[in-house]
Order: sequence, then structure tokens, then C-alpha cells
Amino acid sequence: EKNFFHKVSTKISQPNIFILNNRWDASASEPEYMEQVRSQHATRCVDFLARELRVCSPKEAEERIFFVSAKEALLTRMRDRDKPVSSPTLAEGHQVRYFEFLDFERKFEECISKSAVKTKFEQHSRRGKNIAAEVMTVLDQVYGAASELKATKVEKKRQLEEELAAIEEQLTAVTRHMKDKINRMVESVEHKVSLTLSQEIRRLSALVDEFEATAPFRTDRSALDVYKKALHRHVEAGLGSRLKQRLSADIGHEMDTAQRDMAERMYRLLPAQKRAAAAACIVPHQQPFEVLYRLNCDNLCADFREDLTFRFSYGLSALIQRFHNRQARVKPLPAPNPTPTPANSTLPALPAPHYSGASALSVLSSDEWGTVSRLALGALTSQGTMGGLLLSGLLLKTVGWRVVAATGLLYGALYAYERLTWTARAQERVFKRQYVAHAGKKLRLIVDLTSANCSHQVQQELSTMFARLCRLVDEATTDMDGELSELREHVRALDEAAASAKKLRNKANYLSHELQLFDDAFLKHN
Repeated sequence: EKNFFHKVSTKISQPNIFILNNRWDASASEPEYMEQVRSQHATRCVDFLARELRVCSPKEAEERIFFVSAKEALLTRMRDRDKPVSSPTLAEGHQVRYFEFLDFERKFEECISKSAVKTKFEQHSRRGKNIAAEVMTVLDQVYGAASELKATKVEKKRQLEEELAAIEEQLTAVTRHMKDKINRMVESVEHKVSLTLSQEIRRLSALVDEFEATAPFRTDRSALDVYKKALHRHVEAGLGSRLKQRLSADIGHEMDTAQRDMAERMYRLLPAQKRAAAAACIVPHQQPFEVLYRLNCDNLCADFREDLTFRFSYGLSALIQRFHNRQARVKPLPAPNPTPTPANSTLPALPAPHYSGASALSVLSSDEWGTVSRLALGALTSQGTMGGLLLSGLLLKTVGWRVVAATGLLYGALYAYERLTWTARAQERVFKRQYVAHAGKKLRLIVDLTSANCSHQVQQELSTMFARLCRLVDEATTDMDGELSELREHVRALDEAAASAKKLRNKANYLSHELQLFDDAFLKHN
């Protein structure tokens, strides 16, 4: 029997072994030895189960040892079922032995049930708890990584938002500063061009004198038209070259300084990772900026009409005209303002002043002198020969014929000299002098227009470069906005992942707790 139990314990890891001491009804015949024998059998059985087979503890072994009588239990149950029995008489103490048999059945039933439940569900419960523990570990890692990555993304998003706000604020300040600087530079260029062009117009005669035509000067219309066109080109090129010579270096330096300042300011606005890519676009133009001076002398002096008729410089009309011009240059004194006197004033009336002829002539205005000279010239020229004879007779009687003859010879010599010197060269000088007067007047009319045009070129160049730099900053801010949107999306996804991981971890924890409650309720027993 012991060998059988040893084989069972080796084949089964945790065998459920119960020991029934049958035919314990025989001990009723010797009641004085019953307890001693019972104790001896119980000790041996406990030692066998706990120490030899090692299938349970001594306390559990005491619960698995029973002293019963199977015959008495069978007879009792047959009697309970109203079946006839051959030996109805039962030994003394049969009730105790029957109750112990019932206790065995109950404990054996419980043991089998618990073993079946344990065999059926313990491995699954253990595996479920292991899976739940592993899932909880993984979800804890996922939750921790998601929370950490979310914190990193949130911090990066905060820094990016602050950087974007700072760039927008600085861009507003730089835009305001550069607009003011561009306006100041435009005003400066306009003033410089206006001043320089006015100075060059005053020196226009020297520029015109430098002009040398390829063909000799002639007074016929076709030759004059060719001469005018060449002179127009010479004046336009000369004024343009002089303006460039005097202004290009200064304006170019100011433009270069302004562009570099603009580029440096905008370069500092760009994020660090965008600066290297934008460095090539921010560098100003390598060629210096040049202003184009559009004078267009062909259209400007198209209405120029020369007057190459010979005029004796000491003729009567020329003298009167010269005298008239001299009087026109004299600035008349302002007339005194009369002091008003009260109506009831009793001051004596002052006598009217007496003016001499010279003083009367001196008070004539320039307009009055012009009228007088035109009348005198018209009076003399209208009478023709009669006027000349009257004047000659008056001079003969006054100064004598020798003085008149000498004066006439001198006057004729001067006339002959001027007439002989009225060559093509002299006509060219008169033509240039008339051209200088006309061109100077026309050029003065376009000084403001030309200076405004030059300042507009400067403004256009600076505004174009500033717009290009602003476009770079806008592209950078657009990229930052896109990156900010991606960060917001990542933060939202990480937040959802962390919430899902936390929810699943709680579910795994709940499942592990339920399995533990199942183990405590059905798989563990004292």
C-alpha cells in the first residue's frame, strides 16, 4: 500500500490522499483500548502523509485521516431508504463512526471540487495575471514616454510661440525704422540731385562751349537740325556724366550702407536654422547702385528757335534795348506809405515839392522806361531818312562837321568790323548763347521732376530689397507656423495616447485585481 502511494506521489505533483481506517466498529468490543489504538494509527498516518510522502502539512494530514465502518454506513443508508437489512443490530458508537464517514465524504467532495477548479482555472488565472502585469508594465512605459515626450513638445511649442511673437514684434519695429530711414534717404537724394542739377545748369554755358560739331556750322535748316540733335545729345550726356560723377559715389555709398544695415537687421530676425539658407539671398547686390538721370533734351528743347540775323551792337535799337535792360535790373525803391492823419487835424498844409528834370527821370519805373524807349525807337525809325537828316543837321550846327565826320568814320568802322567778323564761328557762338539761355530755362523747369525721379529710383530699389527680405522673414514665419501646427497636432496625439495608455493600464489593473479576487475566493484555501 505504501509503495502504491509512493508511485502516486511521484506521478502526480500534488496528489490528494485520504486515509480511511475501515472496520473501526471492531474497536467497540474493546473500548478501553480504542482511544489508544486510534491515537497510534493517527500518528502513523500523519507521519506517513506529512513526512514520508510530503503531500501536505501535519495539520492538513490530521484532516485527511478518518476512522469509519463502511458496513455500518451502508446499513444505515439502506435503513434510511427503507430497504431490508440482514443484520439490523449495529455496534455501540456507530453514530459517531457514521458522522465521521459523512465528514469524510464532505471533505473528499470539497477536495475534489477544489482540485478540479484549481486544475481548470489556476493556470489560466496565473497566465491572465502575468499578461495583465506585462500589459501594465508596457502601458506604464507608454504612459511615461508619452507624458515625457508631451512635456518636451509643449516646451518646444512654448519656445516657438515666444520666438514667433518676438520675430513679429521685431519685424514691426524694423519695418517702422526702415520706412523712416528710406523716407529720410529719399528726401536727402532728392535734395542732393536738385542742388547738383541746379549748379550744373548754371555751368551749362561751359558744357555747351565744349561741344564741337563734326561738320562746320551752317545756317541752313537741315544743317541746323543736325547740329541741334548733336548738341542735345552732348548736353544730355554731359549733364548725366557730371551728375553721375558728383552723385554716384555718395548715393552708392549711402545705398550700400542702407542695404547692409537692412540686411543685417533682417538677418537677425531669422531663426538660427534658417540663416544659413538665407545668407545668399540677403547679401546686397555686388554692383553699385546707379541712378539714371533722364533729361531728354530732344523733347525738352524741341521748341528752341534760334535767331541768327546780324544786329549791330552799337545800333540805336541795340543801345536803347541795352539801356532798357540795365534799368530793368535796377530794383525800384518801395513807395513810402502815407501816414494817415485825423480828419480834424489843424496842421498847416505843406507846399508841393518841386522836382528837377533829372529827379523826374529817376523816378520812372522799369515798365515806364520800356514804354519810353519803344516810343523813341518807333519815332526815329518811322521817319526814315528825314529823321537821319534832321539829326545830322542838328549835329553839324552843334559840334561841327569834323567831329561828325570823325564820329561817322568811327561808327562805320565799328559796323564794318562787326559785319566782317560775323562769320560762321560768330554765328555758332550766338547760337550756343541762345541755346544756353533757352535750355537753362527749360532745365530749371524739370529740376523738381528729375530729382523726384531719382529719389523714386532710390525708393524703388530700397523698397524692393526690403520687400525681398520681408518675404524671407515671412517664409520663415510661415515655416514656423507650420511647425507650430505640427507640434500642436503631436501634443494632441500624445495627450490622447497618454490618456488611452492610462485607461488601458487601469483596465489591466482592474482585471488583475479581479483575477486576484477569484484566486482568493476559489483557488486558495487554508
